[in-house]
Amino acid sequence: MLFGLSEKETSWRGVGLLAAVFLGSLLIAAVLTPPAYWLVEWWRDRTGSETAQWLLDKGVDTYFDRLRMASVILGLPWLMSKCHLWSWRALGLAPEKNNMRRGVYGWIAGLAMILGLALWEGAHAAVNEGGLSIMKVCLTALLAGLILGFLEEVVFRGMILRIFYTTTRRPWLALTVMSAFFAYTHFKVPDAAWAHIAPGVHWDTGVFVAFWTTFGITEDFNVAQFIVLWLLGMILGTLTLRTGSLLPAIGFHAGLITALSFYRGSGLADTWTAAIVLAGIFLVIVGFNHKESLTPSI
Repeated sequence: MLFGLSEKETSWRGVGLLAAVFLGSLLIAAVLTPPAYWLVEWWRDRTGSETAQWLLDKGVDTYFDRLRMASVILGLPWLMSKCHLWSWRALGLAPEKNNMRRGVYGWIAGLAMILGLALWEGAHAAVNEGGLSIMKVCLTALLAGLILGFLEEVVFRGMILRIFYTTTRRPWLALTVMSAFFAYTHFKVPDAAWAHIAPGVHWDTGVFVAFWTTFGITEDFNVAQFIVLWLLGMILGTLTLRTGSLLPAIGFHAGLITALSFYRGSGLADTWTAAIVLAGIFLVIVGFNHKESLTPSI
């Protein structure tokens, strides 16, 4: 429970804080995205840097996403303080031996799942794009998996799952709503929307990206993608509630991202096959210790 409440109390304060962080991060990213992009353009034009050109090739929506995530991360200590989570241990990041081991097992499981899907779908790893060495791709994929897995688990399972549980005191309802929100946030600006904006980056480009980041799901809804992400959120949330730690969820999430980094553009994570596999994993986790009820232990 957040805010120091007892198990018999509920509070909507967390939902208000979540709305403030969600809308605030959109506003910050909308304001900062154009000047950040222009700064990289100035760097490219002044120095001819290949790195700057590589950054520009990522697209303005990537700048928006990174700036938005940065604002959430910077605001996390404030949010933890408001929610009365006074330490990383309270957030579920205590380095306990059992949960560290489960985190490693989770990483292996996530990696194995994507590799298995790749074999099933006949996907090929994109390890030689851009002339990068296999070693560099491996290290980049591993680092991306660990960083993104850690950040998303702290935000979604560490904070947002707790917020919905504090609001409802119903673990299954909190899990379901959190997972739906998790899936929703992964829908980005629809490809068709770019046809309605002038080429280049302007002062209002950040506002355009913010609008379609919020409502893009209504124009480019993919049922399989949503269900896959929802099931993934259910798995990660259940791991957190069952173990009392974020480490197993971080491991599984990091393993998925690490493996997916080798299969860029393959769509492995958006298929009905992935949904079936994730549903099976979820049922195994829920039924593994059937004598325990699904109640929060963090």
